[in-house]
Amino acid sequence: MPSLAIGASVLGGRRAGIALATTAAPTTLAILMLLPLSAFEATTALPDAAIGLTKSRIAARRLLALTHGDPEARRRPQVAPVDLPAGGRLAVVGPSGSGKTTLLMAMADRLNENSRRAAFFAEDAHIFETTVRDNLLVVRGDATDAELLSALERVGLADWLSGLPEGLATVLEGGHTALSAGQRRRLLLARVLLSDFSVVLLDEPTENLDAGDGQRVLAEILTPGEWFGADRAVVVATHHLPDTLDCPVVRCPQPGTAVGE
Repeated sequence: MPSLAIGASVLGGRRAGIALATTAAPTTLAILMLLPLSAFEATTALPDAAIGLTKSRIAARRLLALTHGDPEARRRPQVAPVDLPAGGRLAVVGPSGSGKTTLLMAMADRLNENSRRAAFFAEDAHIFETTVRDNLLVVRGDATDAELLSALERVGLADWLSGLPEGLATVLEGGHTALSAGQRRRLLLARVLLSDFSVVLLDEPTENLDAGDGQRVLAEILTPGEWFGADRAVVVATHHLPDTLDCPVVRCPQPGTAVGE
């Protein structure tokens, strides 16, 4: 339709130019011919802009529906003061939907309010379509290659890295789609190891690992001096805690409840 309108305008301009050919100056005729094209050039972006505006309005309505919903449903649980000394370990255990993730985020807020340098590491953290190196440096930009390699080896990705064409400089095409679910989980764990927060809160750090590896990784995370030094506190949300692990537990048996042991 825009092309048809432009064509009709150009033809109209030509007819007007022919009628004025004997009386108008050459520059006037040139302007008359170009005027329809310049007029439509200013409006060619309007259809895409209208589509973008419609999409934005739909997205805005969704956001407003969330922000104007039941405030009780959006409110994070009130977290009692947590006794989590330097080097402490705590497991938050419960089934999916029981509120473990929400509890961890609320704990991170409370710890930061109390001047503890705490960071919540989500289960679905983003893998960027960039190099392996840059995907690790997002958590600590001054980490050396030696530290990156050490973290990848600790989480079991040394063989995977050695098989990449350019090692740390290999670009992960498609971001997380370049990795298996287990590799993605381990790469996210390497990020956590490289971080320098005094308190780390991990949401389902063994998700997508096989049972044996998952229990081993969980044990090393929750054992002071293994993956994390004795000066760093660690909180883990998990579906199941091996019986052999001895650490304080907060159980979330039902959504919205939390019972300490």
